[in-house]
Amino acid sequence: MIHKPMHDFLEFFYRTRRIYYSIFVALVWVASHGQTSIASTPNSVNSLVKWTDPTPSALQPFDGPEALAELTGSTLFFYPQAKSTSSLPYTSGPKTYQNVQYVTGAMVVPASVDQVEKLLSNYAAYTKLFPKITDADVLVNEQSGNLKTDSNARIRSIVKYHMHIKIPIPLLSFNEDLIMQHERTHNSISTLIISSPIQYGSGKFEWFPLKNGKTLVTLTQWGDLDRPKGFLVKTILAAMPELKYAIPNGVQGFVMESLRQRLNPDVVTKATPIQSIVPNFDLNNTQEVQILKLLRQGGTVQFSHQPVWAIAGGHTEKFLFVSSFYNMPVSSDKAKAGLINLSNFPSIYSQVRKVTTKKLNNGSTDNDLKIGIGLGVISIPMHVKLFYIHEPEQNSYRFSSSGGDVEFVQGRIIFKELSPKNTLIHLIAAGKLGENPPLLLKLAKNLPYPDYLPSVGSATVIFEKTKTWLQK
Repeated sequence: MIHKPMHDFLEFFYRTRRIYYSIFVALVWVASHGQTSIASTPNSVNSLVKWTDPTPSALQPFDGPEALAELTGSTLFFYPQAKSTSSLPYTSGPKTYQNVQYVTGAMVVPASVDQVEKLLSNYAAYTKLFPKITDADVLVNEQSGNLKTDSNARIRSIVKYHMHIKIPIPLLSFNEDLIMQHERTHNSISTLIISSPIQYGSGKFEWFPLKNGKTLVTLTQWGDLDRPKGFLVKTILAAMPELKYAIPNGVQGFVMESLRQRLNPDVVTKATPIQSIVPNFDLNNTQEVQILKLLRQGGTVQFSHQPVWAIAGGHTEKFLFVSSFYNMPVSSDKAKAGLINLSNFPSIYSQVRKVTTKKLNNGSTDNDLKIGIGLGVISIPMHVKLFYIHEPEQNSYRFSSSGGDVEFVQGRIIFKELSPKNTLIHLIAAGKLGENPPLLLKLAKNLPYPDYLPSVGSATVIFEKTKTWLQK
């Protein structure tokens, strides 16, 4: 049983929506290493497991790597695979899952396939590639065949990683060993977890040469989040089950952003005026058809854009915008009731205590949200102010933070009604914590990519929570 003070404290991270997910996805990625798989017994850590990876190829929904690379462009592209049956090995026998939905992340990098292969296969150097991995020791390494000349060649390794995420609240800190089995081929690395809080699942890196000399890099993964072990992960999942929606794309965000910073680092550009910082990301007919096809499989499709810079709070700040697409099974007007009419937020998000909306002459609204964060015998108030401007010409709403405890939120939400019972939602958003956030919000600064991961993870939760509310 989760004690009420702990439950309320964890609920805080979800309801504020700016910090909750950065903490959670970091912890879960720690548990899964971005490619969650199947746990074995502790005494088998030096014994290689024979298995056949059920993870689908990233190319499965596409006509080859060039087609996937064209849709990906300069973004980090996250999309769901078709649901399938997955069978995984276990000490008590194979474990079979029905309706498993893998999620793929893809990116195009200005590097050769040899450079990508060298980077991803050097497990000992993951300490420099992925934040919070402090140690990586190869315990077993077994090779069969020559990867350069034999398509059936394999290199199987067992690696012990140590990860340390230090949070000022000790209960939320993570300091643990993770043991994994990697199986490398000429263009992929599959991963099997030997010891981890996330016990079941599979994952695979792949890399493909492109005609322009660049390389397409992908990660496809799925993990069983209904059967975690370990106090920390079990407690967070029990307190906030909605976060299971956010984890798959959040894992992609963590891993692919780490690779982007290594293989395609930031190019600082001239600062953009804050009022025009939200990128335009218009789909052509072919792209829209491709995205709708992926959305019919369920889940959210996301594009993480190249960073942009703007003057905010007197400083030049980097913003990482994420475009999130979702097929809401209602009309456009009904979708707006859950996403734009903030007076409904207390019904959707239980920690939102009160919303005061002031309608302005130009059709825009100034919204004042009071959020109550219960910590047992005390209650810590949160104050969020959001400004919405209606853009009727494209059936969209531009929003930004206009004060309160959460600074530098910028975005736009676009509604395209496909039929009276289907609306394509396009939410594009980014945000940053200010220099002096409230004490508890400062926790996010201890985590990897605190200004990016919430934009990836929160969109999936918002869509699913809104859909559930609309279907009541």
